[in-house]
Amino acid sequence: GGGHLQCEGQPAAAHAAAVPAATVGLVDPAQPVGLEMQAPWAALLLWGYKTVETRLYPLPPELLGWEVFIVESAEGQAGVSAVGDSVAAAAPGLRVLGTVVFGGSPAYADRAEWEADCYRHRVPKESPYGWKDGRTIYAWEVRSVRPFAAPAPPPAMRRAFRSIFALEMSDSCEGFETLQSRLGAPPRTDGAGGSIPTINLSPFVHGTEEEQQRVVDAVAAQCQYIGFLRVTWDSFPFEVVAAAQDAGRRLFACSSDEKHRWSKSGMQKLTRSYTSTGYRAPGSTENNKNRESWSCTAPEYSPMAVDAADAGYYASERGQQFFALDPDPQVPWPDESRVPGFRRAICEYHEEVERLGRVLLRIFARVLHCEEEEMLSMADKHVSPINLFSFTMGEGGEVLPAHADVSVFTILSHDTTLAAAGSASLEMLTPEGVWEPVHTMRGSFLVNLGQIMQRWSNGRLRATVHRVVPPVDGLPGAKRQSITFFQLLNYDAAVSVLPACCADGHAAKYEPQSVADWTADRLSGFYQPVEKRDVNKCWYNYNKDAYVA
Repeated sequence: GGGHLQCEGQPAAAHAAAVPAATVGLVDPAQPVGLEMQAPWAALLLWGYKTVETRLYPLPPELLGWEVFIVESAEGQAGVSAVGDSVAAAAPGLRVLGTVVFGGSPAYADRAEWEADCYRHRVPKESPYGWKDGRTIYAWEVRSVRPFAAPAPPPAMRRAFRSIFALEMSDSCEGFETLQSRLGAPPRTDGAGGSIPTINLSPFVHGTEEEQQRVVDAVAAQCQYIGFLRVTWDSFPFEVVAAAQDAGRRLFACSSDEKHRWSKSGMQKLTRSYTSTGYRAPGSTENNKNRESWSCTAPEYSPMAVDAADAGYYASERGQQFFALDPDPQVPWPDESRVPGFRRAICEYHEEVERLGRVLLRIFARVLHCEEEEMLSMADKHVSPINLFSFTMGEGGEVLPAHADVSVFTILSHDTTLAAAGSASLEMLTPEGVWEPVHTMRGSFLVNLGQIMQRWSNGRLRATVHRVVPPVDGLPGAKRQSITFFQLLNYDAAVSVLPACCADGHAAKYEPQSVADWTADRLSGFYQPVEKRDVNKCWYNYNKDAYVA
């Protein structure tokens, strides 16, 4: 894989009339071409976080619809290339990360248009690459991406124009293995759910050894290609899911003042121990740009009911980062008089997804050749958050950038009532390098693998990158709501490569860490003061285990 291939669309010559003559004829379309990009922007482009590359010149028309190799150089000074005009093969400090197909490079009409597109190009307003009156910025729009299975040393190359290099190699590009080609052919699905099959777990829970193995094999086949699947079972809890979704709708319908009272920031705490976040307003965090949320961890935990044998786990200094000390509450529940039945509905929903989580852990233990009880013991006092999210049709722009979850796996349900909006707001980045909508299907939970599973499996199972875009269905004012359970482990459990996954001479790709240390590392940048926070680097750090192919 990785050849210099023309993709669907018009021949490059058809675009030439719309492109300034200065860039026409600069590149030989018969020779592979590379685009130099500094770190971390190269990886952010190849993994879907950045979907427009901005330049002060348009893409040469010969390259429209063709694969362009992304050559990553070290982070350096803005506007200054540290790469010479002629580069020897395997030059240090350079890596080829994959290929990108650009579908066009229109010019921004004005500052307002450039700023409105910031969720695609990701360039900060204060950046030297930002808008300046009197100069033209072009939007190189990404059509598809193909990350390599591993970064490759560069071939010999020479500068053709600005950051565009002619690569001295054959079209066959032998030695470059794309992630897609390494994964092989996709598993078969019934077609109703796109690339995501629905797997009935009842045979695993109640069936024979042979029936259980068929479920394990189906999960393994899917998750080695795309880390998304739907699961159901014969006694699926329709009423429990519906009650929790209804409770969420009633909570979010309350006034802003009321909802603020049902948050950690709206209460008076008496200890420095943990209390769940509760309500968050739109725009309050990077995770809540254009949506509101309510979240909690361990909703049935009570600091007054801890067994003496477990007191050291819950009340230790590290334990207080996840569990409350008396008299502070674990969860800032809404008033029962205002949202009757909310606490009961959420606890019953939590009980169902927690039970499902244990079944899935058993299945993945078999997939990864680990003892079931060993894996379950890593999550017998887990610190998994449950989040309710809601956003409104016709309001705001980007909802959530491309990312891979900081979890073992994530279990999600959507509001499927007739008035709900945006069932296809969730999109996943397929191994083919395109965004595929993930549709809601009643009577199932959507499961996607997180970065812990990718670490455990040494990259064999994929934490698939996904994003949330503004709703495309429904009437203005309609709500899009989801409930998301992020399965984590005990805070002191290890998120290391499992022994069976680094056998046969395969080196571990990830350094061992505890859940607490690993999650703190992934989230640390987001807790910096706003004036010091580099949001793009925060997301790069958050996703970096998923970027290890």
